[in-house]
Amino acid sequence: MLHIMKVAVGITDIEELQQVNLFYAKDNQGYPYVYTRYPPKEAEKILNDGGSLYRVIKGSLCCRQIIKDFTPSIRENGNPCIKISLEPEIIRTQSIAMRPFQGWRYLKPENAPQDLNTSNMQLLDLPIKLRKELEELALL
Repeated sequence: MLHIMKVAVGITDIEELQQVNLFYAKDNQGYPYVYTRYPPKEAEKILNDGGSLYRVIKGSLCCRQIIKDFTPSIRENGNPCIKISLEPEIIRTQSIAMRPFQGWRYLKPENAPQDLNTSNMQLLDLPIKLRKELEELALL
């Protein structure tokens, strides 16, 4: 299985990502999406194996969404691009500190953070300010 990761530019937390996803899903049959300039050469492998788009938010790789499709598209400015359609569910993962990068990067399964399971989901019940500080430090 192969995944990709991308910085969620301008997003401050997972809750804001959820709101942005809801906005974009309205005009894409209920599926949120992001644009990228270049398609992955391994797109078929990503789709066939159930690959995910892992998101870096404020320097922390902290969640993922299953990739539904890659389709050629056109940005509002007329430039060609690739639309990455995603499943609506945001799956929280353990946080990993990441430096910013442009575009997207492949992410091998052995380097991908584990999903938060029911035993560590209690961490999400922490006060939001404390949780955000722990996420920024990649401790959550």
